Amino acid sequence: MADAAGTAPGFRDFLDGMYDPSLQVQQNVHRRTSEWLAAGRRANDLLRTPDDVRRRQEELRKLALDALGGDLPDDRPVPTARPAGTLAADGYTIEKLILDTGGGVLLPANLYRPDGATPERPAGAVLFLCGHAGVGKAAPRYQAMCARLARAGLVVLTFDSIGQGERKSYLDADGKELIAANVPEHVHAGVQCWWAGDTIARYFVTDARRALDYLAARPEVDPDRVGVAGNSGGGTQTTWLMLVEPRIAAAAPSCFITGREEYQRSGQAQDPEQIIPGGALAGIDHEDLLIAMAPRPTLVLSANSDFFCVEGAIRTVRRAQRIFDLTGGSLTHVRADGEHGLGPELAGEAVEFFARQLGATSWVPGERALEEPALHTSAELQCTRTGQISTDHPSARQVFELNRERLAGELARAAEAGGVPWLHDQVRSGRDPGPEFYPRWWTDPESGARKAFWWSERDIVNAAIVLDPAGPVTAGTDLLVLDRGTEDLSAHLDACARATAAGRRVVVLDVRGTGALAVHRFNEFGLEQNYGTMYKIVADLVCLSDSLGAARTYDVLRAAEFVRGWSGAKGPVRLVGAGQGAFLAVLAGALDPGIAEVVCLTPPLDPVRIVNTRFYGPERDNQCLVPGLARHCPPEQLAAALRGRYTHLWQLEQQ
Repeated sequence: MADAAGTAPGFRDFLDGMYDPSLQVQQNVHRRTSEWLAAGRRANDLLRTPDDVRRRQEELRKLALDALGGDLPDDRPVPTARPAGTLAADGYTIEKLILDTGGGVLLPANLYRPDGATPERPAGAVLFLCGHAGVGKAAPRYQAMCARLARAGLVVLTFDSIGQGERKSYLDADGKELIAANVPEHVHAGVQCWWAGDTIARYFVTDARRALDYLAARPEVDPDRVGVAGNSGGGTQTTWLMLVEPRIAAAAPSCFITGREEYQRSGQAQDPEQIIPGGALAGIDHEDLLIAMAPRPTLVLSANSDFFCVEGAIRTVRRAQRIFDLTGGSLTHVRADGEHGLGPELAGEAVEFFARQLGATSWVPGERALEEPALHTSAELQCTRTGQISTDHPSARQVFELNRERLAGELARAAEAGGVPWLHDQVRSGRDPGPEFYPRWWTDPESGARKAFWWSERDIVNAAIVLDPAGPVTAGTDLLVLDRGTEDLSAHLDACARATAAGRRVVVLDVRGTGALAVHRFNEFGLEQNYGTMYKIVADLVCLSDSLGAARTYDVLRAAEFVRGWSGAKGPVRLVGAGQGAFLAVLAGALDPGIAEVVCLTPPLDPVRIVNTRFYGPERDNQCLVPGLARHCPPEQLAAALRGRYTHLWQLEQQ
């Protein structure tokens, strides 16, 4: 049971030198992703006629809308604009606006109106979508881009994206950030959306489409000559519109287009709005984001030293070029030296592109594209009195309220919930168990405990420390699924001793990524921190319509199957869970009626509570994510499946 010092048995590095599991989860995700993306490329290679391309575009649009949760209405009134002042500039005026897009959502926006644009002489226009910047639309490079376009004679609308500028969602009464803006806010709200079966991209796309509604309806704008551009996260939003919005006449995504496989190998994570749920499973790569635009003019802007891998961008554009040629369209790729960001060279190329494509009236080729415009302070561009929508308009709704409301509406239609059969599909679909477990067994020389690992899938091992009673197993087996697997065994040694004394075998399980199977860290963030290694794995699995929570639940089910097949196994198998393990035990027990009892040492995670709690935590619980579980199989359905087999406290001495 334990050595002379009373410490718990455990694994040494690399499963006592038997096997290295530290990269297995990452490699499993990469292999599956590469296989599906290769299938998508093969399908694109078969596009031979413009009609083939149109059918592919229709398919891509449907896939994108489905990923966004569907029902994005086309018949909607034009947003109303509340004026908040004007600024005079060199050849244009900046109108400060608050756009009321309906449903309680307010967008602080700046409209750059060239002096020559009038209802009698309507101009082309560009919707500029901001990337990650604390000051949002007031970021110097984004201001400069909008000003350059306006000087060329184009009307430009830009607004603060979710969690940026004047739209920070998680503030206290004094305006202090309780969750940091930009990436942390996007991840915090984005994980809630995943639990509810949605994506935060839905709200980014809705904001952009509503802003486009307003821009196209302006009297000085020609609605047939409206383009879209954005950098980094704004480049992401641009590609979403390229997928779903047919009104766009031209597009210029900057510092985002790459290749899914290249970016995955970089180890870098992405915000939830940059993840297309099920996208990799459908074979959607960045070339498809471009194909969706053909033949409409498209300019891809890349920085040679960007973390969005330039080699992926080059490959993607080259592959998409054939489709644009086939449809008579225009696709251009411009690269500039430098790191991530919309610098003057890329901005100048974008201005010239839009001026040509949208018919800018004040543009002279090359004349002022690189000339730096005068910039304004954040306060000068501010549209709200206090600097934040949430403090000026406390009743304005943010992603948290919108997502919570959508979940409440779905739960009210209880008949639509998939229940345990839905969960079964999430846990079992896409797994490759192989023909046998092929276990390895050995004995710890100090404690006498047995150790084992076996194949849960063809390329995924699970492991366990097995504590046997002194005599025969007479009372069954307890399969312990602890918060951090065998790493937590020392805290439960006394209970394990009572169990073995009562004739029970205790199997302390490590599912993928836990305990001795911990994942090798592969980016600069903390292993379990937002944007860290485990979060990236979670997000990459969402692209495969999979999840780490479902995969680990599958591991528990396979472990129960493995234990039942042991020689001399007698009596019932119980699942005993703590921390994240309690949640996995509940899911596995609901799916396997052969589990005699599910015992939780700590309350299992509640997905509905996460969606309904503005400040939930901890961050590492995103490892339990099963997207849509709160909607399709809420706790009451799990409880019904476990009725008569669920206990709150572990009493190992009871038989």
